[in-house]
Amino acid sequence: MEYRLLKAELGHRLPTVSSTNEWIRDVSIPFGSWVIAEEQTAGKGRGQNVWQSLGEDPLIFSGKIRISAAEISLPLLSIFVSSAVLKTIYLFFPEREEDTTVKWPNDIYRGDKKVAGILVQSEFTNGIFEVVIGIGLNFFGKSVPEILKEKATFLCDSALEEGLLERFANQLIIAINQSVIALLDQGQILKDLVWIEDHSLLKHKVIETEWQSRMVRGRVLGIDELGFLLIMTETGEKIELMDTSPKFRII
Repeated sequence: MEYRLLKAELGHRLPTVSSTNEWIRDVSIPFGSWVIAEEQTAGKGRGQNVWQSLGEDPLIFSGKIRISAAEISLPLLSIFVSSAVLKTIYLFFPEREEDTTVKWPNDIYRGDKKVAGILVQSEFTNGIFEVVIGIGLNFFGKSVPEILKEKATFLCDSALEEGLLERFANQLIIAINQSVIALLDQGQILKDLVWIEDHSLLKHKVIETEWQSRMVRGRVLGIDELGFLLIMTETGEKIELMDTSPKFRII
């Protein structure tokens, strides 16, 4: 099966769109395509959540790829794409290495507040995953809405220089492709997981979450080779989390 990774020459730029993820899912848009919008009116988050772009310099991005379902774990793809975003941030803003981390399974945090969200949506057909990757990153703004001040912030403390958003997007495409290719090599998966855990907001943290209809509390051990979060509960039980619940919180 031939893979379809993102291609630099298949980029689109839109002034406004309801959702870049929905726009790029159209069957007329070939795999390998990606899109950036200046404005998004109905951004999608995980579950029933929405993504709200903030400030004057947001990145609103979606890409469409296809990969073999036999070789890829979708939870692992999600965290690897998140790491691609973080690596691109470090490349352009090395000062952010001090305070910016990846929060399993698919967010980027500066300190204890969110600056970026990643949404991976897939359809399975004849052994193939058709995947849409949505990324929202709030680079800079003068203020955060009052309702979000406890949860969100901006990556940068000043406006982006001209052309930087474009260069960032081009490098991000490369990083996303590299993250997908890494998933085909078990040895590289393990190396990248070590990097991710070293730059994880949840590293050594104690978390509380709902699991199998009960609340559990435990210390984060790391992320396994399928992308599940491993925790050791207070009672010594080792459990695997595939996703966060609405009651997930860091203690």
